This record gives sequence, structure tokens and C-alpha cells, in this order.
Amino acid sequence: MAEFLLEILAEEIPAGILPAAREDLLASVSAAFVDARLGGTLSVYSTSRRLALVGEGVADTQPDAETEVTGPPASVGYDADGNPTKAALGFAKAHGVTVEDLRVATLPKGAYVVARKVTPGRPAGEVIGEILPALVERMTFPRMMRWGDGTPQWIRPVHSVLALLDGLVIPMGLFGVESGRTTFGHRSLAPGRIVTMGVADWFQKLRAAHVEPDLAVRRARFQEQAHALASEVGGEPADDAALLDTWAHLVESPGVVRGAFDPAFLELPEEILVTSMREHQKMLPVRSGGALAAHFLAVADQVGDPKGLIARGNEWVTAARFSDARFFWDDDGKTRLEDRLPRLGRLQFQETLGDYLKKTGRIQDLAEKLAARLGLSHLDSLLVRAARLMKADLVTDMVREFPDLQGVVGGLYARREGEQEEVWQALYDQYRPASADDASPRGDVGGAVALADRLDTLTGLFGLGLAPTGSKDPYALRRAALGVVKILLDKKWRLDLPAACADAAAPHGELPRAKDEMLKELSAFFLERLRFLLEKKGHAPDVVEAVLTTDCPDLADAEERVEAVEAMRKEQDFLPLAAAFKRMQNILAQTAEAPEEAGEPDPAKMTDDAEMALAGDYLQAKGMLDDLVAQRRYKDALSIMASLGPALDRFFTEVHVMAEDPEVKANRIALLRSMRDQFVRVARFSEIRA
Repeated sequence: MAEFLLEILAEEIPAGILPAAREDLLASVSAAFVDARLGGTLSVYSTSRRLALVGEGVADTQPDAETEVTGPPASVGYDADGNPTKAALGFAKAHGVTVEDLRVATLPKGAYVVARKVTPGRPAGEVIGEILPALVERMTFPRMMRWGDGTPQWIRPVHSVLALLDGLVIPMGLFGVESGRTTFGHRSLAPGRIVTMGVADWFQKLRAAHVEPDLAVRRARFQEQAHALASEVGGEPADDAALLDTWAHLVESPGVVRGAFDPAFLELPEEILVTSMREHQKMLPVRSGGALAAHFLAVADQVGDPKGLIARGNEWVTAARFSDARFFWDDDGKTRLEDRLPRLGRLQFQETLGDYLKKTGRIQDLAEKLAARLGLSHLDSLLVRAARLMKADLVTDMVREFPDLQGVVGGLYARREGEQEEVWQALYDQYRPASADDASPRGDVGGAVALADRLDTLTGLFGLGLAPTGSKDPYALRRAALGVVKILLDKKWRLDLPAACADAAAPHGELPRAKDEMLKELSAFFLERLRFLLEKKGHAPDVVEAVLTTDCPDLADAEERVEAVEAMRKEQDFLPLAAAFKRMQNILAQTAEAPEEAGEPDPAKMTDDAEMALAGDYLQAKGMLDDLVAQRRYKDALSIMASLGPALDRFFTEVHVMAEDPEVKANRIALLRSMRDQFVRVARFSEIRA
């Protein structure tokens, strides 16, 4: 077994790209090592300038590979006396074996000549040197760079390649750079060349040269320093795990500095100050007693700031940003949101779907229709007002400067202008939830206008044939659909979603996609988002599948059915019911009767005691099931279904469904079909695994 080390040193790699690059490199090389019979356990390391892999337990030489190769049929490979023919001799020669090594094997397609072929293993260094360059050079990134003669293409120009196996250099080339055993320390603190003898030596010498290659160590040091510096001014760092992750990807030597700003800026809304610090300068705000303090923490690619130059530079930039924000806050306040609406006519939403003023009109109309469907018509005036103003902040200077604050800025401005609480909160929350873990909008007004906005976008873009494909989703339609599903689940709203989508599609008029086809595709799109959220909540995939393969126009109702099936699954009589349903489904799958021939089962045509017992139990329970399902008392309905289990078992044991008498057979099929149709109002139990 050997240790392996690969380090690619490049120009600074963007922090947002590093997480995916780490995963890609680790996954592709790990798979390649397995395929090449090298084994080992690989770990990935990175800094802002380097990507590295460390391997333990890697084979120093490939084990021999044994394969069995199929040749001609035995009747062709050997004559009647059992002597090898030219076909067998040629087959043996082609695969480097003797004719004595051939044998006859009985395969599914008959008797064939086969040969056991042994491929000798090669030194691991040779194999790695062949497979690594192609893997690394095939890596793709959102934006690629070219350098030199324009031929190399990667995320950033590569400066050096370190590749070792048990301390010996693995000869190879990457982007025209030959591998070796040298690397370099921190760009400014220790820029000299480092000669590396192995993995432990690499770690030791890099750390001595002010480079910490372990992402987790850098992050922990950031957290420790941030708490120490904030506590010196009586505060604590804001809780922002994502920003700490970004910091860890930005540097090689983890350092934090503390700066201060004029407390007068605290008169501005906190959201504006925090966004300016976080998004523009990657700063971590400091809080004291839950409120924002006049201090911030900034990342530095070195430990310590003895002359205070790093802190002072960040303070200058912060003061300028905050001054701009204060100007925008004051200047935007001179024009009310209502008066900004005409400007939305000059802001394009989508070429075919029109500008944001047209979109605003569609959202208003749809919000009223949704209110009627959701029983919120008493909120019509508030819904229309919120829908009317919700996009007005897109034409403010504040949003032009801080695009991440769109929606939030509208809410802040609406509150300042004296709009009712339900209205300004709806504007503020309109882009929530932004993810599966984000909160839905506060209040019914906010939820309804957020739904209307997303449904207008989804139906319009799906109608244009712009649904996401593969990993491409330029209009963030997956996030929009996830938001629709999460709002409906969080608020437990009963909504016929396909009907609401039809309402949303109507104002778009004629689009390239046929409306029925588009609505069908969009319904499936929503169900995939629903599947994701339900499984994320911990529901079993087979239970989710059992519900989602039934009719699910009401997503909140579908979640209730999943919860009921999952609760009932713990009961001892549930699995026998699921097994009986599968048997019922299998029998019905073999029948060719048209739906109109099935009808309802007729007790007068029943000839068997077990058949009559099942029909009696079922027909007695049917009315109760209708009432319970209508009331969404799904667990009670499932209990009644489970009570039919013994009668079903007896029926399948004693009754031959496919009777010779056509009328008896059709009646038995009608009984099973009626039961099946009743059951699938809750779930399709054939999807449940034992």
C-alpha cells in the first residue's frame, strides 16, 4: 500500500466555485482509482490557490485482472471428435492464451468456447500518470479561462503540479506544466519554493509557510477569532454559517480583523446595513444584546493586523457604502411606490411575456382568483394592494445598488409610507421561501401574492417551452415551484393546483406550447418538488410514491395522506393489507374489460361464501369510507380498509377470480376494481415495500 499526493497550484480560484470543484475532483479520481484497481481512500483539500488530493492505502501495483472472454459456439470451435478447429485456434491466439486453456461453458444462449484471460497489473505510478491529466483537464466550471497560447482551459491558470506516490514523482503533464515535487507557500508571507517528500512533509511545510490546507481547520480558526474579537467590544458575531464557509474558501492563512463604523449609520434599517456588509465585502456583522452593533468582522489572508491597515481599509470602504445607502434611502423616499408604477413599463420581465407593469396586472387578477379558491376573499383589498406594489421597488436606486434586497426594500419603503402591516409584510416576504429550509411569507396576504407571482412566472415560461433541462435553470423555475409547494404545505392551504395554474395561464394568451400539454408537464414538475420536500421531512420514499402515484391536485392533502399511511404502517395489519392490494392490482392488470363493463358488483351474481363475505364487509364499509375520505380522516379510513384484510385473504384463498362463467368473472372483477378505486383515493399500496 502507498500514499498518494496531488496538488494543483493556480491563480486565486473564486470561493463560490471551490465547493463544487472539490466534490468533482474527489468523485472523479476516486471512481477512476476503483476502475483502475488501485483502491485506497482519497481526501480532498483546498485553499484559494490550490486543489489537492491525499490518498491512503493506494496499491503500489495493480493486481492482475482476470476476465473470461466468450468465443465461438462450441459446435464451431470443436469438430465432431472434440478437436479444436481453426476458429478455436484463432480465438486463443487473439487473446494470448493456449488452446489448452480454452474450455466449453454453458451460457444462457448455449454452449460456447471461453478463455480465462489474465492481464498483468502495472505499476500504480504509470497508471495514475495516465488517468489524472484527462480527469483534471475535463473538469468544467461556470466560467473558464484560457492562458498562454490559448490552448489550456481551466478555472484559473495553473502554476505548478505536485504529484507523488510514496514520495516518488508521478511523471505527467497538466496544461503543459510538468509534475514534480515542488510547491509554493503563501503568496505574500512565504512565497518561496517548497520541496515536498511526502504527505506529512507537505502538510508540515505548507503550514510553516503560512498555508493551512485543511478547510475545516481554517473555518474553525475563523470562528474562534471572530468570537474573540467580538467579545472584546461586548458583542458576538452574527450567526452566519454560509459566510464562514465562504471565508474559509477565500484564504490560505485564516485571519480576522475587527473594524468600526459611525453609529449614526445604525439609524438605517438593519437589513440594508447587513446586506451591504455581507454581500459587497463579505463582512460578518457584530451584534450586542440582539441588536446590530457599530462593529464588523472582516476576513484577512493572514493572522493579525499589527499596523491596522487591513481594518482601516475595510472601514473606509464600509463608510462609503453606508453613505451611498443612506443617500438612496433618503432620495428614494421622495417618490412613493405608487408613483413608481409607470416606470415598470420600461422594465422587461421577458420578451414575449412583456414588462413588469403587465406582470403586475396579471398578479393582481390572479391573487383575487386565488383568494376565492382559498377562502380569502375577505382580504381582497389587501391582496390587490400588495400585488399592485410588490414589484415597484425594482425601479428604486436602492435595489439597483443592492439587488439582493429586492422585495425587502419594497417592504421597508411601504412600511415607511404607512401601508397596512399585511401589505408591507407581503412585499417584504414575496421572495420567500428561497429554499427548502427558508420560512414562507408571513400572513395570508403574503402567501397568496407570493403564489400568484410564482404561478404567473411558471405558467408563462413553461408555455414558452423554457422549462428547466438537466442542470440548466436560468429562470430559477425549480426554486419558484419549490416555493409554491412549500407555501401550500406550510399554510396547509387546500388548493386545486392544476385549476389555479389554468387561471394563471389564461392571461398569457396563445403561447407556443399547447395549454393542456403545458399544464400536465407543470403538474408533474410540482409533484417532483413535493416528493423532494416530503422525503426531506423524513417520510419514507415508498410511502411518498404510494401517494404521489394517485391523483394529487391538492398538495397539502397529499401530505396528510402520506402522514396517515406512515402512521398506519406501524400497525400489524397494515402489511397484509398492502400485500392483498398488490395481489388485487396484479389480477386487475390481467383483465381486459373496458371501464364501462365493470360497473358496481352485484350481490345477486355472487356464488361463493368467501366472495359474499368480502362483498358484504366492503359494501358495508364503503359508505363510511366515502364519508371519512371526504372529511380527510385518512387514518380512520385506513383502519377500515385494514379491517377488510382477513376477508380479502379468504377471498384470494378460496375464490377463483377468472371463473369460466363470464358474468361471475366480470362481477368478481368489478368487486376488486371497486375496492381498488376506493383504496387509491388514499394511496396506491402496491408501491409499499414490506
